[in-house]
Amino acid sequence: MMKGCWFPICACFILLFSTLSYSDNPLVENDEERLSMLLDKCEKIRATNPDSAVIVAQQALSIAIKINKDLSIVQAEHLLGYCYYSRNDFDLAITHLEKSLEIARRNNFEEWIASGLNRLGNVYQLKSNNLQAFDSYKEALQINQRLNNKHEIARTLVNLGSIYNLFGSYQKSIEYFLEALAIYENLNEQEGVAWTSLSIARLFKRLGLHEKAIQYAKPALQKYQEIEQKTGSSNGITLSLTELGNIYFHLGLYDKAIENTQTVLDINTKKHNIQGQAANHLSLGIICFEKGDLNNAEIDLNRALELKKQVNDSLDLSMLYRYLGETAIKKNNLQSGIKNIEKGLSIANKHHLLSDIKDSYLSLSKAQIKSKNYPKALEFQMLYSALKDSINSSEIARLEMQYDFDKREKEQEIITKQRDAVQQAKLERQRMFTIFTAIALVLTIMLTSVIFYYYREKKKTNQVLLVQKNEIEKQKQEIENQRDIATRQRDQIADQQRLITDSIRYASRIQSAVFPRESTIEGFLKEYFILYKPKNIVSGDFYWVSELHDGRLVVAAADCTGHGVPGAFMSMLSITLLKELTATMHDVVAGDILFKLRSLIISSLSQTGKEGDSVDGLDMSIAIIDRKTSTLEYAGAFMPILICRKMTKETQPLEYFDDQVSSESYSIFEIRANKMPIGYYVIGEKPFTTHRITIANTDTIYLMTDGYCDQFGGANNTKFLLANFKKLLLNLQHMTLQEQKKVLKQTIETYQGGQKQVDDILVLGFRV
Repeated sequence: MMKGCWFPICACFILLFSTLSYSDNPLVENDEERLSMLLDKCEKIRATNPDSAVIVAQQALSIAIKINKDLSIVQAEHLLGYCYYSRNDFDLAITHLEKSLEIARRNNFEEWIASGLNRLGNVYQLKSNNLQAFDSYKEALQINQRLNNKHEIARTLVNLGSIYNLFGSYQKSIEYFLEALAIYENLNEQEGVAWTSLSIARLFKRLGLHEKAIQYAKPALQKYQEIEQKTGSSNGITLSLTELGNIYFHLGLYDKAIENTQTVLDINTKKHNIQGQAANHLSLGIICFEKGDLNNAEIDLNRALELKKQVNDSLDLSMLYRYLGETAIKKNNLQSGIKNIEKGLSIANKHHLLSDIKDSYLSLSKAQIKSKNYPKALEFQMLYSALKDSINSSEIARLEMQYDFDKREKEQEIITKQRDAVQQAKLERQRMFTIFTAIALVLTIMLTSVIFYYYREKKKTNQVLLVQKNEIEKQKQEIENQRDIATRQRDQIADQQRLITDSIRYASRIQSAVFPRESTIEGFLKEYFILYKPKNIVSGDFYWVSELHDGRLVVAAADCTGHGVPGAFMSMLSITLLKELTATMHDVVAGDILFKLRSLIISSLSQTGKEGDSVDGLDMSIAIIDRKTSTLEYAGAFMPILICRKMTKETQPLEYFDDQVSSESYSIFEIRANKMPIGYYVIGEKPFTTHRITIANTDTIYLMTDGYCDQFGGANNTKFLLANFKKLLLNLQHMTLQEQKKVLKQTIETYQGGQKQVDDILVLGFRV
């Protein structure tokens, strides 16, 4: 190890003595020439050797102070701050940049004021002081526009675009980026074009517009390759290839993602960049894992771990252990996998990495399912859900920051207007003073009149400024009131979270939280009711209402294996998988949802049909309603759908049904489900049948589990049965759906009498 250290140590001494030779060189005739040479030297070595650059900049500052020229001091202080910035000493960077800026303002060196503000903004942004960064960039832009400095205008526009991106103002962000790109292209500044294109690509990737992101990332890579041929610098190439690899990964083009990441790894290997190599191996491991290439995933992940240990690099270490664990679990090494995930969780807890903690809880929950340790799995699922809610509360803090940002922007606009008004008033006063002086030579009375006019105009200006000041104070008070409301709401949420316990009632609340909210359902359905009676505190029955990306409505009811905690866990797992399916599937068909959900359940529970394997699953009925065309798709696993229609001479029955029960005015049509569950089935994975029918806006649709019809009671202690349930519904059609719910609830409770409830009960009725 010591042998490897000699070269950089010697290099530093050589650079140090070479810089000292600049300051003591007898061939340099005066201090100003020595200062100029030191500043040039510092600029050349700043990026490659910031430590030596700091020493050179300090010598330059000493000479600048000695010759006592403000412009020289401004340059030296600015460059010293820039060197500290390159060395990541942000506090020292701010100190020297502010000194440079103070002297530049005092002497009205506008170019240096703008440059200092831009660099200060960079430092503030790296320290996450984004509002201060925004103020600095805004002022720099105004000065550069006044100076018509195109290069600096473009650079400042890119900086402002990055701030708007951070605060979610994507429209403004892209406008600033595109304006900067146009300027750089007109100036033929290739590095500016490349960097701005890469910034636009990152923004489109963040918005999920991956194809659009590629359109900007590829030209950026091409520009950086041209720059490398001229300068030998490959930094831009690695940035572009890394970004392209990430985009291809999100598009599921794993081979292209691997190709780009491998190229970056080759570059970092040549440069002996250990941290870069570790990051590349981690990326390759994750891509191979998602691709299903577990052997290569394990090789790359272990290589990443080895390199990180070599340089004591803890970045993304929690994620690395989690993927090592999940890879081992996929290869049926459960104990090794759980151990690695727990290591990652420990690191995430140590560094307060909430997102990594949340992901580790979810991975441990899935691992415990595979180990059939359902109580432990439920515990981790509850921790995952609770932390997910907690992380969501951080969105409130982000919105507060967004609010402060908008407030700061408005204040900046007001200040700018005031400054312009003052400047305009100043120019007006100067013009009037010239007129007064000329007229004073001719007529004293005219001078007196003009002075009076000037006084009156000044009074008006002061009144305008006073009104503006009062308006600002009023807006400030409103902003503070809104901030106090947001703070109280945040504190209320925190108090509620602290009251949550690990009891079974908390599990019930967690389960209820994943169900659709009533306000959400009311936005989708014209009229509805949900009769939901768990046998125990938590239930294996669940319902789901959601809107697809094409505007169609999904309504589902399901009955999971078991009651209580096992059933509740199955219901939460099923809802999670159902959410993922409806969010990611295209051209959604009801039967396809059940088919894909069955595959995910079998995979999640590792069901193979062997003795001792999990036989858990669920029955489900699902309806997809197209409100534009008044059509309904239905598919079912052991659970039918009932559709009640008012029959007149003009009314037609359904195009398809399996059974019909009628009264004088209404008919109930039953469409039966496929007789196979959503889970492992000995016959194999057959597709579910999708029925498509036309519905009327007066039709009432019912989805239900078997709990209502299977309830024992009555005089002979027999089941209520589906036939009686249909007759009951026919007799209720003159009522509103909420009235129907009350009668259904009273009827089953009366029928049950003193008997125990045998199963969870769920009946969902609605009109669209």
